[in-house]
Amino acid sequence: MIRWAARRPAAVWAFAGAILLAGAVSFTRLPLATRTVIELPQLQVSGSWRGASAELVEMYLTAPIEAAIQGVRGVKRINSRSNEGRSQLTVELESDADVRMTRLAILERLEMLREEFPPGSTPPSVENYVPQELDEEPLLFYTISGPYTPGSLERIANEQIVPRLGSVPGVAGVVAQGGAELGVSVSYNPQRLRQLGLSPSDLVVAIRDARMVEALGNQRAGSTERRVVLRDQPGALADLARLPIRGAGGLIYRLGEIATVRQEEDARGFFFRVDGRPAVSLSISRLPGADAIKTARRVRETLADIEAGLPVGIRLDVVDDGSKELARQLADLARRGALAFFLVALVLAVALRNAKSIVLVLGSAAVAIAGTALGLYLLDIPANLLTLAGLGMGIGILVQNGLIVVERLRRAPDTVDGRAEAGRRILPALLGATLTTAVVLLPFLYLQGNARAAFMPFAAAFTLALGCSVISAVVMIPAVAAGHGAGAARTRWPRLDRLYRRVVIRVLRWRWATIVLTLGTLAVLGWGFVTKVPRVDWGRWGQRRTSLSVYLGFPRGSDPASADQSIREFEALAVGAPGVERVVTRGGSQFGGAQMQVWFRREDAFTGRPQQLQETLTQRAVFVGGVSVSVQGDGPGFSTGFGGGGSVSFRIKILGYSFSGVERLALDLKERLERVSRVRDVDINAAGFFSRERAYEVTLVPDRPALARYGVTATDLAAAVAREVSGAAGRQLIEIDGEEYPVTLKTAGAAERTLAELRAAMVPNARNAPVQVGDLARVGERETLANIRREDQQYVRILSYGFRGPTKLAQRTHDAFMASVSVPAGYSVADVEYIFGSDESEQGLWLVFAMGVVLVLLVVAMVFDSVWAAAMVFVSLPLALAGVAAAFWVADAAFTREAAVGVILVIGLAVNQSILLVDAVLERRRTTGDGRHPLSAAQLVAACRDRSGMILLVTFTTLASLLPLAIGTSSDSLFGAIALATSGGVVAGTIGALLVMPAVLSAGAARAAGAGYSNGS
Repeated sequence: MIRWAARRPAAVWAFAGAILLAGAVSFTRLPLATRTVIELPQLQVSGSWRGASAELVEMYLTAPIEAAIQGVRGVKRINSRSNEGRSQLTVELESDADVRMTRLAILERLEMLREEFPPGSTPPSVENYVPQELDEEPLLFYTISGPYTPGSLERIANEQIVPRLGSVPGVAGVVAQGGAELGVSVSYNPQRLRQLGLSPSDLVVAIRDARMVEALGNQRAGSTERRVVLRDQPGALADLARLPIRGAGGLIYRLGEIATVRQEEDARGFFFRVDGRPAVSLSISRLPGADAIKTARRVRETLADIEAGLPVGIRLDVVDDGSKELARQLADLARRGALAFFLVALVLAVALRNAKSIVLVLGSAAVAIAGTALGLYLLDIPANLLTLAGLGMGIGILVQNGLIVVERLRRAPDTVDGRAEAGRRILPALLGATLTTAVVLLPFLYLQGNARAAFMPFAAAFTLALGCSVISAVVMIPAVAAGHGAGAARTRWPRLDRLYRRVVIRVLRWRWATIVLTLGTLAVLGWGFVTKVPRVDWGRWGQRRTSLSVYLGFPRGSDPASADQSIREFEALAVGAPGVERVVTRGGSQFGGAQMQVWFRREDAFTGRPQQLQETLTQRAVFVGGVSVSVQGDGPGFSTGFGGGGSVSFRIKILGYSFSGVERLALDLKERLERVSRVRDVDINAAGFFSRERAYEVTLVPDRPALARYGVTATDLAAAVAREVSGAAGRQLIEIDGEEYPVTLKTAGAAERTLAELRAAMVPNARNAPVQVGDLARVGERETLANIRREDQQYVRILSYGFRGPTKLAQRTHDAFMASVSVPAGYSVADVEYIFGSDESEQGLWLVFAMGVVLVLLVVAMVFDSVWAAAMVFVSLPLALAGVAAAFWVADAAFTREAAVGVILVIGLAVNQSILLVDAVLERRRTTGDGRHPLSAAQLVAACRDRSGMILLVTFTTLASLLPLAIGTSSDSLFGAIALATSGGVVAGTIGALLVMPAVLSAGAARAAGAGYSNGS
């Protein structure tokens, strides 16, 4: 192939030009995204049952769903969580299972269970599982605010904004939240209805019949045929109040006489404000594969047109625009890539001092990058930050292959056969160096979960770039390098060459001392890495915006209006305060209270204004009673350290197949823990981290004889209680003044119903007797779990307790207690651990590391056909890893998951220098002897001098492409961590190849001489 291309330079020129053109076009058409869509082998099944407790949801919804799914082929494990009114199951599939087919099979099983689900529950849905950290956030967040009511804002959003934004190319959906529903409320007094001989069902029928639109048939008059339509509906709100209702004794009442009819806005127990004004939030998501930047630009242009036609005072504010941050990061990456390209060119200019050689090397890299862009386009891989980072970091590595070929050509005759022969002879070293880098990325295919989604795009772009660089270097350069200047390979730096020669001679003379010193250095660096380099990085917490959070927690069942009124007092202090950029307030039943988020301007983050406002809000919180109040600062403007305290908390997970058995075991552990004098606050209903632990429910036990005595069915009792606690007894859509409104029939005072009032509530019956709920059922209250979890069909219960005392004493006491616990068969007890940002799939990175080492050794052994060469490369690997340890130790940086990826790359990159040196030794053995005897000291020195210049060039070009990504980038970021790890490994690998490996090669050759050699080994 090399010789064929060398004889056809015109064809090679044409092919290279076509690749450059196709790559440029492909790069402009690559969709830009923030993250790559990865289909994980997991599914999410969720269902809801409004008003049901966690125990009821688990018994009648979660358990049947779990039993049906367990038998589906491909299902490996099921975890479930039953909350109040909601069931959620995470289905883990086998690694080789077809996600789509398994999803269809689960849907079929659930469809068969539809009739068995309890009344009032919604059919469960099945979706692909996406972890929160991988779930792509909506592309744009907007708020709509103005001097209007929440219902008016929601109507403006749904009628004038959402439909037009939904038609923008690239937009997947638009969700409006935070407003209120405009409707009509009909509120009645149940005692007054009973006195008038009416029931709530009479009002429901009257409202339902208020709107009648029905086709009755056709009317013929001669040859004319006309349709007959019955059409009756209220023309105004007053018409609805005049609806007639027949009561006892045939008396006719107007709806407005027996109930309060008024137009109202139903906020559904939720409120949302921005800077003290009612607001509606808009979240806009992009379609998979759509360009994020282009889609966001189209949305902004459409909103500019919409805003011109909105009512006066309506304001559209951008809360978050993901495309701007993406564009900023891409621009920064482009600048760093251009700087890397310039530095690489500068290194080549200083080292090669030949314009054509520089053009050949950079042209080869340009063709490789263009081929990579074409490959990404054809494989439909979005050009996100990870894929572009692979290209940016690979510039110096792409240059390596072309540099090695050009360096060999400068020592070869400037003929077609000479250039082809030079390319053929350097091909083993080129393949070895490239394949060792490429194969370490191959195990990324076996990653699962978050790690796969995070690093697969990076590995894909990097591997494509390496493959293209090999082809462009060994095929293109020998074909177009005519006139490169034979004989230009004379030593350019004679003094350095002579100095290195003397150093290598002394290394070989004191080889055992060199090896011992190297082992001592490795031991020191290993100790420093284990003891001094942290494994968890808290630096990312300081990258957040400075903000202040206020949370008001109200007792369960409190009126949302109370939370709204209380948070307004804090809101008045924050809106307009110095340094405040935005104040966002939300609350309601789903939040359990109200919360306010105060964002400060970036220029005021490090002033005293955030702390001053925090002190003001804290002083106000002292005067708020009956609720739990929290005022917390976050971000660089506040202290985010983790100080010690006098109390340590522990959580214990209890697993078992019996719910009652798990509860009994938890009670037994609680009794034993309470015997320890320092243990406080033992809670067997701890739901886990960041979850509400306890819940309370009202229980009704019907009295069957009493029901029969009063002629009331259980259904009638349930309907009466539902009207008293939920309020709505009926709901009908009626068109009034050309607008369609939902009309809701409510029991007056349902939102403030107490337990005593519930017992005294009247139940309609056929005898029209004054029967109360308490006469027909026993009404009580009990504590229950807020959520019930199951893991692989085992019930989970979390026990928490506090320990008063030093942390070390607390940990020793806890470990001793856990060691003394013995549980029955079928049960287990273990500690609950939670690590921020952790993922079980991260453990797969270490498997990737081990597989990478094995693959590197196999590639070296295969390319050089030498077990000795593979062993020498393996010996050089600890030297490179020592450089990684030294880099993180000196930089005082945490060794994160991103850094682990850098170490994996080091396996392939840092051993390239040793591969070049080993290749030189093998080549000299083949050319100076029969390959069965080791080289002499003089021959080994000559081999080291022959490749020293190439090794240094490869190192400098690699560092030139890595430094722009590392400088000015935090070591806890993806680019910074990978660049720091790779730079340290490459530098150490170079030092090891030039100064340590000669001693190792000499010692290895001396030992191998007695055993003999075979086939070049």
